[in-house]
Amino acid sequence: MITIKVPATSANLGPGFDCLGLALSPSDTFLIEPSDKDILDNVEERFNNRDNLFLQAYRRGCEALHIQDHIHAVFQCGIPVSRGLGSSAALIAAGLAAASVLHDSALSRDDIFELASEMEGHPDNAAPAVYGGLNACMKENGRYHRVSLPLSDVFHYTVFIPDHEVSTAEARSILPDEYPRAAASGNTAHAIILVHALETGNIHLLHEAAHDIIHEPYRSRLIPRFDQARDCALSHNSGAFLISGSGSTCLLISDTDLYPASRKEILAYTDPSWDVFSCTISQGLEIL
Repeated sequence: MITIKVPATSANLGPGFDCLGLALSPSDTFLIEPSDKDILDNVEERFNNRDNLFLQAYRRGCEALHIQDHIHAVFQCGIPVSRGLGSSAALIAAGLAAASVLHDSALSRDDIFELASEMEGHPDNAAPAVYGGLNACMKENGRYHRVSLPLSDVFHYTVFIPDHEVSTAEARSILPDEYPRAAASGNTAHAIILVHALETGNIHLLHEAAHDIIHEPYRSRLIPRFDQARDCALSHNSGAFLISGSGSTCLLISDTDLYPASRKEILAYTDPSWDVFSCTISQGLEIL
């Protein structure tokens, strides 16, 4: 069987709403082979059907290649579902990659990114899932574009995962339909400076630039004990405490490794049901 591995992703990164994304070390792994019918093993019952995102993406990839085919896939998923860590993007990228690798690698990495972004509706999770590292993305004239951005190696990454799902639809619906001009220009400035801070390793500038007024003030209300987790994390470190994607996971980018020394105290401030662990930057989609 062929192995496909796709990393978790953290989109938005504060003021980089819908345009910045980062690949992190938790991953989903898929063992695949051709089959005379679609078979998914080791999948939760609620997801084991034709609407499974991996299967949808596999069919979309085959459609792009003008073929019809079936697949047997064994899931080994390490990315939590509906927690803001790109579980949907990982399934989609893996399904498209499976369609490619089982048919003479007919889809390029750029093809997979384009199709994944189309299925996701926005590229800030698709880009890091496919390419790894830090990416800036946009959609223009019906096409998706991305660039890899340099990332300093001085940072440490810690994820805080509540035992609480937040759907993307719910996180979208809570946002205002309109923003003042000052909010739009302010967030743009913060996003530009955030990218510079991530490149140069300037932790103090990162802390200032990570301030967002477009989505986090609203989405934080959907995350129980968000303020306590942020205050505890930043009391130990300089850096940025961000909502990952649409939540409920939060991401700390800091100048020291928060884990494992402070884990017990963090859980006391938040909730023992939360999971807290360190991550590393991932290099993106792998076919092994």
